[in-house]
Amino acid sequence: MARRDYRRGRATGRRGGTAFMLFAGILLGLVVAGLMAWFLLPRASDFKRVAPAPEVRVPEDRRAAPPPAPPDYTFYDILPGDRTPKPAASAAPAELWWLQVAALKSAADADALRARLALLNLNAVVQPTDGAKPLHRVRVGPYRSRDVAESAREALILNKFEARLLKEPVNP
Repeated sequence: MARRDYRRGRATGRRGGTAFMLFAGILLGLVVAGLMAWFLLPRASDFKRVAPAPEVRVPEDRRAAPPPAPPDYTFYDILPGDRTPKPAASAAPAELWWLQVAALKSAADADALRARLALLNLNAVVQPTDGAKPLHRVRVGPYRSRDVAESAREALILNKFEARLLKEPVNP
């Protein structure tokens, strides 16, 4: 049994026991935390390498297309009154151009292809056909000129899609 010094209020023979235990507890906690981090945190060798996603390439002329100009209104043309605003007259195209990518039997396959084309920033539509064997045509467009349709076709070819250029007359 340790002797107790009643004049000083502490046991004799042990000095700094509380500070030592506090320091040892903190040190033990840091060692346990370090070991847990070593065993539980992921390492680079824990992950499986996969091939990178293919790069989507868009032709230069599709990227730099300026947005259409807004209608030319003046301040007094938009006020209520006897005059109505007159938007700029746009020339209606005589024909529309489409790029047909596929004609599929399944509507689900056609929608999946349309989604893949949407990722290329192309406006694709699915058009069902009537007949003995119903098909679902996947088309990109419509385009007002053949040049714009050809540039979209180049974008499809760069991304390994085969498309057929089709002309559709516009009936006024």
